[in-house]
Amino acid sequence: MNSSTDLKEQAKIPMVPLLVVVVGAFMSFLDSSIVNVALPHMMSVFGISSSDMQWVLTAYMLTSGIVIPTSAFLCKRFGHRRVYIVSLTIFTIGSALCGISWNLSTIIAARIIQAIGGGLVIPVSMAIVYFLAPREKMGMAMGIWGLGAILGPSIGPTLGGYIVDTWSWEWIFFVNLPIGILTVLLCPFYLKETPTDKSVKFDLLGTVFIAVTCFSLLLALSKGTDWGWTSQSIISLFLISGFVLVAFIVWEGSIEHPLIDIRVFKNKVVLASMMAMSLLTIGMMGVIFVVPLYSENLLGYSPLKTGLIMMPMALVSAVMMPISGKLYDKLGAFKIGLVGVIIAMITTLNLQRLGLDTSSGDLQVMLAVRSLGFGLALMPIGNTAMAAVPEALASSTSAIVNTIRQVAGSMGIAAINYIIVIKQAYHQEVLRDLIHYGSYPAYKTMTQLQAAFMSTGMDSVSAQGSALATINGWIVRQGAMDAITDSIAILVLMMVMALPFIFLLSPKQVEGARLRQQKQIQ
Repeated sequence: MNSSTDLKEQAKIPMVPLLVVVVGAFMSFLDSSIVNVALPHMMSVFGISSSDMQWVLTAYMLTSGIVIPTSAFLCKRFGHRRVYIVSLTIFTIGSALCGISWNLSTIIAARIIQAIGGGLVIPVSMAIVYFLAPREKMGMAMGIWGLGAILGPSIGPTLGGYIVDTWSWEWIFFVNLPIGILTVLLCPFYLKETPTDKSVKFDLLGTVFIAVTCFSLLLALSKGTDWGWTSQSIISLFLISGFVLVAFIVWEGSIEHPLIDIRVFKNKVVLASMMAMSLLTIGMMGVIFVVPLYSENLLGYSPLKTGLIMMPMALVSAVMMPISGKLYDKLGAFKIGLVGVIIAMITTLNLQRLGLDTSSGDLQVMLAVRSLGFGLALMPIGNTAMAAVPEALASSTSAIVNTIRQVAGSMGIAAINYIIVIKQAYHQEVLRDLIHYGSYPAYKTMTQLQAAFMSTGMDSVSAQGSALATINGWIVRQGAMDAITDSIAILVLMMVMALPFIFLLSPKQVEGARLRQQKQIQ
């Protein structure tokens, strides 16, 4: 009787320790998006241009992308709990420094400090979940952890808009302080330290290689539209990232204590999970990028209203995460992932129905229904990479998964932004060719507009100019709308490309891959 009770206790998920870990991850994910809506206000406070202000976002993204790969070494050498506490402390201190910044240089420096902690919190917290939860409950545990990954970026714009409107921009950083301090204080009581290996040596050259790779690639993806994708700077950054990545892989395979154990890439289930997750991340982040452009630039909504439109989408995903985790524990990733991706594909395709007359309620419903698919698919597919490796490779896998997620998100936003810019110019040119004085509908509309302006007291020349400006505004607006629907089609294609990889994620294949790799490293 006692042994049966003990087994049940061992199979339970330790909820309080799990929540301590989830809160840290949520704060880091939240800070990747909460700052966005405050940028215009901060520009006026600091008296700087929008291009300069963008470095507040870019500095955080680049720094977190650089430090994530180092998490595997740090956890092996010092233990997951210690690294989590230190990284969360750094993040909290960085948040305080951001809030008291007085110019561009100080806030960029503070954001770099914040990103060092925030970048480490995500992979370390994910790896801690692997050690906290029993394997048969791993899906449920990762589903709860995934709440932070989904809710953070989704509610960031809404929360940021509310804080800026109600208080001031400093509080989007100060809000982290009580939560961060409380979480740090709870860690020693609820988190157990994992085994450490004092013999592990720091791979300095590997760290330099992966830092240069991530920095070059993420900078190119974030600045490609501004600097020009065919510019010498962007091409050089892509070439540098490619060559240094090859050097990193060769070096990591030749040393005894690599920064990241590249044996992870020999696991076909891990590779399939990462490919599917990357393509789905592009599909998810692409729409999160497109919706504010559509609702604010074309429908004229405020950032706060846009955030409220996107809020149900985040809440639906939050509800689905634990549900998909529980289903994953029973069924594995294949069936749930397949159903989820199909739902996400169909509902994303449905977004092509968006137009300049779509109501906010219709948009809200479409996004919420779409998030059912992503909430169902993302956690099982992403967790499969962790489930398919033995415990010794958990930290390396977590570092790789989160680095790839960071790159995939940046790649998705960059690609969609480029497509919108190119397609908008194309559609506007087509519309201008169609709308000319030889076209009777265009001539009739022009005549009616000119008459309407003249009825307000304008002379004929001014009325003609105003009519032309009005028609040109319609062309620009419709061209942007057509470009957005084209970009949505590309996102659907990305999700279709993810389907073949999901067929490699059955429970039998996952367990077989884990056992084979366990034998290889013994």
